[in-house]
Amino acid sequence: MRLLVTRPEPDASRTATTLAARGHVSILAPMLTTAFLPPPSIITPPAAILFTSVNAVRAVAAWPPETLPRDVPVLTVGDRTADAARAAGFADVRSADGDSAALASLAAEILDPRAGPLLYPTLATPSGDLSARLRTAGFTVDQIEAYRMIAATALPELARAAIVGGTLDGALLYSRRTAETFIALTAPLKPHLAALAFYCLSADVAAALETGHIRIASEPNEAALLALLEGGT
Repeated sequence: MRLLVTRPEPDASRTATTLAARGHVSILAPMLTTAFLPPPSIITPPAAILFTSVNAVRAVAAWPPETLPRDVPVLTVGDRTADAARAAGFADVRSADGDSAALASLAAEILDPRAGPLLYPTLATPSGDLSARLRTAGFTVDQIEAYRMIAATALPELARAAIVGGTLDGALLYSRRTAETFIALTAPLKPHLAALAFYCLSADVAAALETGHIRIASEPNEAALLALLEGGT
């Protein structure tokens, strides 16, 4: 199949390599670009760090080494984020292997609210309600903006030509904002989208779509998303 990969770099290229190994052709069209932010001037030493995305790990990894000790316990939303945290030097890493609700449950299970605040580096307005869940459970949460996702302002010409020419089989959509950006940029091409298959990481991602053949991964991870391709378009 010929597929549009809409996730940001460097993950878009990594996904394209995986797709090529499965016999698919990729057109890269990142809908968002990641901008990492410097650390806040003051960080209260945390009892643990919570990561809900690889980009959050990348943001913290770019901070000066003395900002956060690498022996601070880390809890992540999934295994890929856990792998990224270990690669960044964090030694004590556990994965919730799920979503933000699963991460909150893991934190409540193994952490003591009296041990100190939890550091949650994320977007200015993250999806989900992780902080609220944790505060309800008695934790103090220091939620900080560690990175921003900047929306693309134009669709790559190769992607536009494939959509208009009918040579595209489908698109991979990994986040709600990615899907919303894609829909906005392809508004003039809407009649051409009806025949496409949209492979969505979650029901929340799919909710942004207005047309096309929508397929939703059984779990919110790339392995489940790519498994949808076995059914074709």
